Amino acid sequence: MEYQELLIEVGVLVLLALIFWQDYRHRAIHIALPIGIFVLGAYQFYLRGYEVKMAGYSLLFLLLTLGGGYLYIRIRNTAATDLLEMIGLGDILFLAAVIPFFSPSNFILFFISGLLFSIVVFTVIPTLRKTALVPLAGLLALYMLGIRVFQICWESDVFYAKLSVL
Repeated sequence: MEYQELLIEVGVLVLLALIFWQDYRHRAIHIALPIGIFVLGAYQFYLRGYEVKMAGYSLLFLLLTLGGGYLYIRIRNTAATDLLEMIGLGDILFLAAVIPFFSPSNFILFFISGLLFSIVVFTVIPTLRKTALVPLAGLLALYMLGIRVFQICWESDVFYAKLSVL
């Protein structure tokens, strides 16, 4: 692993751990944390020479998903409900910040499997349920932290590896 890549990996791991800890403790994250994740991810994206349109596709997926969620909330609830009452701004910022780390198909996979991971962990671990608020950004950060450690230990590129069906 090259020196710049190593610094990026260490920085990302530290920021992911901080996001998990801060969201677990306070059910909120400081805006500098997702910005830091995004800056490191964008720099790594640039170093690896990926096409910008790949990140655009992931952003489009995120916007469509959030837009669909917003429409669902508006149609389902008769009272005017804001999307930010259902999902925190930190959660949205975190999801947008990690886009440069994934190919579009792997971002969709991360998004879906990360939400499932968050549901299971929030349900199983009682200390996370001290309030009704789910620390989604923190749990997704923990999930991504585990994936990145796996990637480092087994020297595989699970973030940009092509997905294939047997």
